[in-house]
Amino acid sequence: MEPHLKEQTETSNGTVSISRSSRVAACNDCIPPEILLLIMNELRHSKASLKEASLVCRAWHGPAQVSLFFRVDIRQLRDCKRILEIFQKSPHLTSHVKRLVIGGPEEKQSWPCSRASYLQSKEAMEIASMLGSSVRELGVSVYPLEKNVDFLKHMRRVQTLRIESYVAERRLDILAELIQCMRNINTLHLFCPNTVPYREEYETGRLELLTATTTTLGGAVSTEPTLDTPPLRLTRLTLFRVEQRFDLLKFLLDPRYFDLGVLERLDLTWMDVKDQHHITRLDYTLLDRLFRRVGPSLKGLSLDFAHSHSILPDSLPDRYIEHYTMSLMTSPLQCLVTLESFSVASKGIDPSPYLALLTSVPSLSLTHVQLQTYIDVNGLFKLGRVLFEEDSAQYWQVIDSLLGDKNRFPVLQSLTITAILIFLDFIDERNLCLSFATALGDNEAREMKNMSTEELFNRTSTQIAGLFEMALVRSKERGLLHVKVEKQVS
Repeated sequence: MEPHLKEQTETSNGTVSISRSSRVAACNDCIPPEILLLIMNELRHSKASLKEASLVCRAWHGPAQVSLFFRVDIRQLRDCKRILEIFQKSPHLTSHVKRLVIGGPEEKQSWPCSRASYLQSKEAMEIASMLGSSVRELGVSVYPLEKNVDFLKHMRRVQTLRIESYVAERRLDILAELIQCMRNINTLHLFCPNTVPYREEYETGRLELLTATTTTLGGAVSTEPTLDTPPLRLTRLTLFRVEQRFDLLKFLLDPRYFDLGVLERLDLTWMDVKDQHHITRLDYTLLDRLFRRVGPSLKGLSLDFAHSHSILPDSLPDRYIEHYTMSLMTSPLQCLVTLESFSVASKGIDPSPYLALLTSVPSLSLTHVQLQTYIDVNGLFKLGRVLFEEDSAQYWQVIDSLLGDKNRFPVLQSLTITAILIFLDFIDERNLCLSFATALGDNEAREMKNMSTEELFNRTSTQIAGLFEMALVRSKERGLLHVKVEKQVS
């Protein structure tokens, strides 16, 4: 075989090694740029493959670089020096950077660390000046912001801002200063760490909320000065366990800083059920006010308490769900009159949270309902019995009847059920699937015993989908039901 006719091969690390014959073909055949960009998009998860693709020919070089430099991650000074060297040699690459992620050193910890002084280095500041006009998405997982704000303020054309571990920030004036430099922000994601709120701290914040007559920023009393710039018009807002930060919620509701009248999507995760019961009296005032503020414009609402403890009849109740579903007449959810998409994610197999929330939101404009359930070892075994036994399946059948009522849901187009199976490892996956098969019957278990792990999961997925279809017959007959089964290795 001629050397230039060698076929492409796959290396041990999964990257594609492109031979000379492929290079010749790519150069001789004119592939439309749109197709090339699609190819590079498929390779975007492997930088090694993108680098290989960039070497095929001149036509491939540009599209590969667009994908290769679309996202840049910086975690330490060494990254700054390496990236700066690249940009100094090829300044045009800076225009490809649309997403910038700033983090701390990679350590085995759940939330960001505060050692981020590298952003104050000469190299970091030079990178900031280079990327300021191109970055559209900025992810920040370093704190305090005060030490890093000079770097971040260069990103003036950011449209999406994501800040992790914001509960550690106590100076809202720094956040206010930062967003004043980013006038194009329309999407804001704020994440607080998974820490138990202190009862005394929560109560102090609640009392301050009741007695406050002025806006508090950074611990200093403000007379609410008029700002020279208009408020940011957010279209999407994500809040992950921030309800214990009364000052932050109040800041978000301040019309001088944010115009929430055009918000279209709200993604909300409140504190863990167990943590709720560490607090004597939960205060829902600001969260209620948020729902009422966004009610006239909100089109999509996502509630995620899948990371909480299982909400089962014999466990602690979710006090937020109780508050928002206790009375249709007084529930702030009734303000969401333009809601088109409603998503609920829960842990366990109990459908009662879905049912309670579905009966509490306005449904005349709802077109899409998504219900996600995260199922662990015990939950999967119970799922087979719950959906297989007629008495237990009736809870899902009530949901089916509710969504099948055309007077209440006149424009509903789809009901998507996503069951996410949580495995510890591949061995656990195999044992779990066999346990589920046992719940369905001994014959099923014997038939599946000699299957590969992949075959086991595929069969289990089919079985789970079938059980949901049996319980949600009405939705299936109307062509509304879509069941997906995914796996997550923890």
